[in-house]
Amino acid sequence: MTRLALSIAGVVFLAASASAQSSSIRWSMDVKGSIARAKSTRLPLMFYVIGRSSDRPHDIEREQKRAFADPLVVQLSQRFIPVKLSRSRYEDLLEKWQVPRQANMWIVFTTPDGDKLGVLDSPGATKADSLAQKMNLSFRLYRQQMFDRELRPKLEDEKAPAADLKIALKAIDAFTILTADQSLIKLMERRRLDKGVEKMCYDVLAKLSTPTCVNELLKRAADGDQQATAALSKCTPGAAEQMLAELGGDDPELHLIVYRAVTKICKVRQPKSDRFWSGKNERIKAEEIERVKQLVQETARRWKEQYEEYR
Repeated sequence: MTRLALSIAGVVFLAASASAQSSSIRWSMDVKGSIARAKSTRLPLMFYVIGRSSDRPHDIEREQKRAFADPLVVQLSQRFIPVKLSRSRYEDLLEKWQVPRQANMWIVFTTPDGDKLGVLDSPGATKADSLAQKMNLSFRLYRQQMFDRELRPKLEDEKAPAADLKIALKAIDAFTILTADQSLIKLMERRRLDKGVEKMCYDVLAKLSTPTCVNELLKRAADGDQQATAALSKCTPGAAEQMLAELGGDDPELHLIVYRAVTKICKVRQPKSDRFWSGKNERIKAEEIERVKQLVQETARRWKEQYEEYR
């Protein structure tokens, strides 16, 4: 767990990558330094295995450069430490990864400790779509391994100190480990849970915004839990769409909670005050509900197109 504590804050992800200024993948030439950085930040590595310049087919190299400049590929590359690796100088690594010694212009994804996560040959790396998919699959495999091996055991350890639980929660948040949702809920059910840990749990549930997370927050909010009510407003637009089932429902208090949350998440203009809903005109209330539903669904659709596949 101490390794995770080193530099979780340095992790950069797709949701924050809109501000990236690089127009292509930024490859480091420092192999040893990059491996050391991966171990300190806990980011996986993305090795570009290359031979001599004269051995690189110009047409393949040209297409790969185009793929490396694809906006989505550039964004996803921030989940890794990209580094160029000479095949002649690092034959031992190629052997470890079971990559042919003659491999040229291949990409190998590994954990910080050098365990292989995925491989893409040179033709595959010429296509932005296949490259993005392999990057996404390799990263998901890595974060799941991290959760299963390092984080889940800590969350399930009832004797784990609050400091260790906070480090685990910080990692789940930073790496957006969606499969951690059930473990978080079980942790929150624990008696005498540290208040700081409890607050982090609410924040992480909102960050993950899986259906399981949203249902848990809605249930707690309906029971009067103010932390859950606040967390609902921090969820994703995709989660806001899920909440619409409670908008205009039988529970007027939950309706208000959801209305406030989804209008805030989706930045709906001119939301109605709480007083509006105590009025007697059911027609205008129904019109407002329909208006908000349409706006939330449209915002959720755009959000899903941009983010959902690569969360």
